[in-house]
Amino acid sequence: MGVLEPSHLEINMSLSSVGAVLTAETNRQTLEKVNVSLLKQSHDQQADITNQLLQSVAPVQASSSDSNLGQHVDITV
Repeated sequence: MGVLEPSHLEINMSLSSVGAVLTAETNRQTLEKVNVSLLKQSHDQQADITNQLLQSVAPVQASSSDSNLGQHVDITV
């Protein structure tokens, strides 16, 4: 008996497996890029909304410069 060589079927299955793994990895990388892009877009939208909210708040004027009103916050723990 001689050395057994892989049949064409085994080689095709090997190539199919490699192709499936490469396709799965490409899909994973694409989804990762999409997720990162969506996260950045969400972050930018939140920053815009926060800026709009802060700009919509009217500035508060102190009633007098020597008043202690608003200078300290009392808390209970």
